[in-house]
Parts: sequence; C-alpha cells; structure tokens
Amino acid sequence: MDQQSSDTTLTIPPLTSGGIMLTYRCTNKCKHCLYRCSPQQADTWMSLERAEEVFAALAGEPRLRDVHLAGGEAALKMDLLADVVALAAPMGVRLSYLETNGMWCTDGKTAREGFSKLAQAGLPGVLVSASPYHNEFIPFARTQACVEAAIEVFGRGGVIVWIPQFYQALSQMPADKTNTLAEFRQAAGLGDRVGPVGDIYGLIPGGRVLEELREGYQAQPAEHYRSCRCGETLADTSHFHIDPFGNLFTGLCPGIAAGRIGDLHPKITSESHPIFWRLATGGPHALMQWAGEHHNYEPKNDAYISKCDLCMDVRRHLHAGGGFDELAPDAFYAD
Repeated sequence: MDQQSSDTTLTIPPLTSGGIMLTYRCTNKCKHCLYRCSPQQADTWMSLERAEEVFAALAGEPRLRDVHLAGGEAALKMDLLADVVALAAPMGVRLSYLETNGMWCTDGKTAREGFSKLAQAGLPGVLVSASPYHNEFIPFARTQACVEAAIEVFGRGGVIVWIPQFYQALSQMPADKTNTLAEFRQAAGLGDRVGPVGDIYGLIPGGRVLEELREGYQAQPAEHYRSCRCGETLADTSHFHIDPFGNLFTGLCPGIAAGRIGDLHPKITSESHPIFWRLATGGPHALMQWAGEHHNYEPKNDAYISKCDLCMDVRRHLHAGGGFDELAPDAFYAD
C-alpha cells in the first residue's frame, strides 16, 4: 500500500492473527494504553450475536492462524466471556489466549475458578499484563495470584507474562499496594529517567502515551515526519483488532477503520476512505497537508513526539469536523 496516484485502489490483505476486543471498558486508565481503554469508557460490550458475525467473517479468512480475546478488560463480564470462548471452535476459529490485567483476581480461589470456567469453555491459555503501567492500578499480589492460578489451570506452556522482566522487578516491591511509575523507577534504579521503562515495554508512541508520557520523547516539527510512510504498517494484519462495534484496525493503529465486519476487505480509494488512503499512500505529513488545504488544519510548531502524534492531532481535528465514518469509534477521540 505505497502507491500514490489518486486513482489507486487499495485493499486490506488477508488477516493472519489478531484480537477481538469485547469492550473498551477497563478497570484501569493506564498511561500507555494504545486503545485508550478506561473505567470512563461506556459500559458497552460485544454481543453474542456480534461475536458470531465476527467469528463467521474470520472463519472465511484463508490465512488466519488464530485470534486472542481482549478488551479493555474482557474478564469484567466472565459469563459473556465464557460464552464467546465457547463460540469460537464450533465456528472454525482457533483461539490463542485471553489477554487480562488480573485486577479481578482478588485471591487464588477466585482466579482459579474464573480460569477453570474459561478453560471448560475452550480457552487454551492466558496472557497476563505485568508492568509498572498496570501496577499503578493493580497491586502485585493480584497479578501474582492471576499468574499462579493461570499456570495451575493452563500449565506453564499456556501462560504468557507480559513482560517477565517487569514481573520479576515488581515482585521485589510491596505486593499489597499500587506503586507510581516514579516509585517503580526509583526501586528499579532508573532514577528520574522515563525512557528505559518504555524501551523495555516497547511502547508505541500513540494512544494515551501522547498525553501521559510525552516527557520521554523529543518533540519535533511536522516537517520532521515528511518522509514517514504508513503503508506497510496499515497493511500489517499480523496483529489486527476488531472492536465491539465491528471496526477492523490493522497495524496496531486504532481509531481508523477501513474495514468492518461484513466487509473486511473493502475497496479503499481517495474518495471512499480519504484518511486511511492518504496515510497508506503518503503518511501523516501528506494527511496534514490535505487537511490543511481542505479542512483548515493548522500544524503546531515543534509539537509532535512521533508520526503517530502528528497523525492523531490531524485526525482529532478531522473527527471534530465530522463526516468521516472511518474515524471510529467516537469515544476514541473523546478520551
């Protein structure tokens, strides 16, 4: 997706691996969250009927290996989660794991019962989020209970801890309380430097990072990103996400949906998907120029910490003006 003529038609490549987001609702409002999930998001969930539509669409993808289930925090509605798990295999979709932050694991018994319910429904494994960003909301004792119960139920081979280095570091801190990022940095010997934590985690400088963790990056003028392209990123379907509303996000790039359930591979043109198309063929600087010429966008001086920052600022402006269905969901831009 790197051609630039205005008559170029693009399509989303076959999907290979990704996640199904049951909700944007979460127990946390983590500083690093790419999808801007939080307790303030509407209590809106993917229905079983929508889940059936999603699995039916994914079953028709010729290269699909597997999908995981995620949120927000999908375990906030354990019964719905178990029902969704049970739908997958009969509809021809292989699940890989559930992604959870473990906040619901108040003790070992609760965690084991929850995971046993999901295992009985057909879930093969779990990814547990463990990082200082989560520890600002979740005491390590709950993360530990989550991991240990998951190993009991799924076996060590069925449990991924993301990220092991952070899990080990957090295990040396008070387990019964939350800790700020500053407290973690001091305990880990990182001092006041923000960068090392993000480097270990592999932060993407988008989502809530743009507001909450800006100090870890050097701001640049828009011209700095002139040569940045997004075609390869947006064509990446190795970690796609489908949200509760049926929006398809590729390339770990939320908030811009070229595809939707019912049409995962639409014909993408400069007229049908003007924002996605310009990002794919020219990048955020090209989108900025178009938005300036046609939608009164004015760039900020020395203000952008990444190409994603520039892109998001332009997209916020365009979303506020209305008329772009591909900018979805609305709540992503209201956070």
